[in-house]
Amino acid sequence: MNRKIFITLFIATVITMTGLGIIDPILPLYAKSMKATGIQLGIIFAGFALSRSIFAPFVGQYSDRHGRKNLMIAGLVLFTAVSVCFVYAKSPLVLTLVRLLQGFAVVLVTPVAQAYIGDLTPVGKEGKYMNLFFMSFFAGMAIGPYLGGYLTDRFNIRTPFYTMGGMSLTVLVLVIFLVPESFAVKRDDEERIPFFKSLLPVFKDKPMIGIMTYMATRGFYRWGFNTFFPLLAIKAEKMSPAGIGLVLSIYMLFGSILQYPFGLMADRFPSQKVNIILAGGSCSALSMCAVAYSRSMLMFVILAISMGAFSSLSRASVLTIRTERGRIYGMGSVTGAFTTSLSIGQVLGPILFGVIADIYSIPVAFLVGGLVGLTGTIVSCIFFK
Repeated sequence: MNRKIFITLFIATVITMTGLGIIDPILPLYAKSMKATGIQLGIIFAGFALSRSIFAPFVGQYSDRHGRKNLMIAGLVLFTAVSVCFVYAKSPLVLTLVRLLQGFAVVLVTPVAQAYIGDLTPVGKEGKYMNLFFMSFFAGMAIGPYLGGYLTDRFNIRTPFYTMGGMSLTVLVLVIFLVPESFAVKRDDEERIPFFKSLLPVFKDKPMIGIMTYMATRGFYRWGFNTFFPLLAIKAEKMSPAGIGLVLSIYMLFGSILQYPFGLMADRFPSQKVNIILAGGSCSALSMCAVAYSRSMLMFVILAISMGAFSSLSRASVLTIRTERGRIYGMGSVTGAFTTSLSIGQVLGPILFGVIADIYSIPVAFLVGGLVGLTGTIVSCIFFK
């Protein structure tokens, strides 16, 4: 493992995800200030994931064939520009278009960085290094929401968007000067295989179907939570943006700090991976169901800790399986499929949460989301078996 590259990409990912998470507590409020309905709010959040679901497999495989560094640079340039565009969005439609562009920018950066780390990971150490690196995602997402809420309370609702742009510009400099190019090991027949056809084995592989099922349903309820929790918290507890950001940060914090020890567990007990995924995924989804019945800050914090901890328990084993399959099909291709499945859930979750919230109520949407997550966990474990 090249420590210099690992540390650079770790720091770069923390900064990127902090910038991305910084708008989580205020984007629903920002959209509501434009008179967005529940469905429109769901579409705004889904727009980000829609771009990722469409482009992730192709970007991943392109990086396997043509290198990873230039894609990350292009994505960071676009991400910086899009951050400023949020400030000038004046309607739900324009905000949706900006989110579509932001999703495309991010898919050029984070999945490619994961594939890069996969290239460097030694055999038998997948749990250790991939989960250590994945801590960067949740560390950034833990810092971001509280920082965004604080900046909004201290200054105004536009400040987090400018901060997000400044952070992505910082990452751009790090990648340009400290990260060398990386290529996957090519098969002899790779250039003769049509681009689309070469992706089919990834989507037919049973362990990959299990991974994609798990990630799609998890993306469904987690993105629905991120979209509608601020509105639920304001209604139930009259929480400030800083308070909302604190709960979201706690959720991500426990998802981050436990990722590495659970990754070591996955390496030490490889025969128990499926049972670990079933236990962690089920408990996380049931915690989501309980959010529907919570009406106090204390309960929101307890359930945020529960969701974060149990999610990291199951995700640690999922990541080790993903890295193992990446050595067969290509890290970029497998990471792209992983990101696409997550993004499909992130597209459907906010939209269906919005429909249910408009027809019934936000708590009912949370209950449905948790049940979807529970079902997805069980089905994915059938494919892993």
